[in-house]
Amino acid sequence: MNKQIRKIITLIIILLIVMQIPLFLLYQRDSQELLLAIFLIALVIITLSYGSVVGLYSSLLYLFIIGSTIFYIQLTNNLNAFIPMSLKMSEFFMYGISIIVVVLIAGRVNELFRENAKERTELNEKISKYVAIDVNSGFDNRYRLEKDIMAEIKRANRSNTTFVFVLLEIQYFKSFQQLYGDKETIYLIQELAVNINKIMRFTDKKYRFDDDQFALILPDTSNEYIHVIYDKLAENLKVHQLLNGKLVTLTFRAGHYIYQPNSEVTFDEMIGITKNETMINEI
Repeated sequence: MNKQIRKIITLIIILLIVMQIPLFLLYQRDSQELLLAIFLIALVIITLSYGSVVGLYSSLLYLFIIGSTIFYIQLTNNLNAFIPMSLKMSEFFMYGISIIVVVLIAGRVNELFRENAKERTELNEKISKYVAIDVNSGFDNRYRLEKDIMAEIKRANRSNTTFVFVLLEIQYFKSFQQLYGDKETIYLIQELAVNINKIMRFTDKKYRFDDDQFALILPDTSNEYIHVIYDKLAENLKVHQLLNGKLVTLTFRAGHYIYQPNSEVTFDEMIGITKNETMINEI
């Protein structure tokens, strides 16, 4: 158990203890006072869900409305027959202070939960950088791609040869995932990877660049062969058979960048140019 989790548990315990003060004030009273207790619990839930800012605004608005009502009832006694309240202003003041304290504690719990979730996300991203293989496709992931691109640039410069970088994007990938579910989506990625391996040469390098994108490095390849590569990809990837045997037609967009020896281009520039081409080039 890390330090932050211990803080969260400690604050939750303190929150539960502090909540006993206003709940004790309202215990065994009329139904109107019990309604105040329900409002208190609702404010805590709102703050835990949306943070201290929303919780404070909500609690201040709530205290203003309820406080004004109690003050008016006790001042005029006009509505006491319709809205009987035994809660005195001094007790309501303690109730209000307790609510503010409870909301602040709940807000801090919310912040710690968010910080913990952010740290976990960052940790997962760091871990993914060291895990070179994408589980579903068996291809290297995008973090390995940058290193390999730079290595291929150096090799091309030394041998005075060109290479082609290709980005292949599955159209409507999220719609496919929503329609057929995670199991079919994983199977789709696996089958596409198998077919890409069949098409590409042994020396070509394959990557799972993103959820809906594959990347390819094709050494010793020039511009004249790019349309042959696109035709092979379209021919072998467009028809996919689902696990239930049904055939579906897929559409792809593709872009490429042809590296010329001793070109001054960064990895990000190469990716940017290729992504722009995928927006207009359907295969």
